[in-house]
Amino acid sequence: MPFGGGGLAPYYQTLTTFLTDNQFSLLKAIAMDETVLQPLSNDFIKRYELPSVSSVKSALAVLIDKDLVYKTIEGYIVYDRFMGIWLKRLG
Repeated sequence: MPFGGGGLAPYYQTLTTFLTDNQFSLLKAIAMDETVLQPLSNDFIKRYELPSVSSVKSALAVLIDKDLVYKTIEGYIVYDRFMGIWLKRLG
């Protein structure tokens, strides 16, 4: 089963429907950078046209709580590597 089309895409689509727009935008932004050291920085927020710092902070807390984002020593990452690839393809 090639990754590109199919197997997990419907699962990821369903999973992300339970996220707010802000949470989904932040999740995609983290996936695009692969590792984000400072997701609350003005540079990161402006680059991905995210809402205010407080909104990003709230969204980040939810994504961590839902085990979609994980904090490593290097920074924040999308927990599921394949979901991160899928999100990057969404652009």
